[in-house]
Amino acid sequence: MERVVFADLWKQILAENGLKTFRDIYHCHNKQRINSNRKRNVSIIHLKVGGEEKRFYLKRFRHSHLKDIIFIFLNAGRFYSQAAYEWSNIKLLRKNNIGAPSRVCFGEQFRLGLERRAFIITEELKGQCLKDFIVQNYEKLPVSEKEKIIVSLANTIKKIHRAGISLPDLYVWHIFISKDKNVHGDDEYSFAFLDLNRMKRHVNSENERIKNLGRLHYSMIDKYFDDSMRRLLIETYAESTGKKETDKLLRRVKRYSRKYSKRRKTKQY
Repeated sequence: MERVVFADLWKQILAENGLKTFRDIYHCHNKQRINSNRKRNVSIIHLKVGGEEKRFYLKRFRHSHLKDIIFIFLNAGRFYSQAAYEWSNIKLLRKNNIGAPSRVCFGEQFRLGLERRAFIITEELKGQCLKDFIVQNYEKLPVSEKEKIIVSLANTIKKIHRAGISLPDLYVWHIFISKDKNVHGDDEYSFAFLDLNRMKRHVNSENERIKNLGRLHYSMIDKYFDDSMRRLLIETYAESTGKKETDKLLRRVKRYSRKYSKRRKTKQY
């Protein structure tokens, strides 16, 4: 069984770019691979939209592990391909007013009831990867602006957790940042999140939330984030809890961050 599902008017647009079938898209030419492992890879592709060339992201999956199949069933309550699951995760985030890529299409190919290949295409996100933004701007930003970014990020993570969602890949390189004007004309920051095929749903576990925060803490390297900024993140996230509870939460986040950093080499940027 093989199918391709399109969002809005994208079926016609992709057809105009010579991408009509599962095979056309999965094996499309002129893609620039930016990330890969044995089971999935991500590439940049360029498509003509209304006479203008735009960038999109093509994520391809092949031969799912049994653990991936079980993971999706436990979270979604049904069997999805990895691409279809990420597609529905994006929909869930956007339904909760949480930033995520705009969907273009996904395709899936099954053999004997098992996922063989799948893909998802999303539009390029508005804004800039938080890691790149930090490298280019963070050191020259005033402290007040840095604090505004940290507070906005903490409030967004709190919104994610209140929606019962967990992002196991919550690292600065999987977050996009945008700056806009609010109704009063002041600058404010918003965030969108990438790499959503491992997103968890219906999560009420405090330990799961600690892991999210711990992995973000792990990715916030000392060169740019001092202890006061990390503490501000946790204080904002903890909201109205007292100092004692905030200190306890921060200790747990740090403990997990240290434990995680022993398993994975810290990325420098």
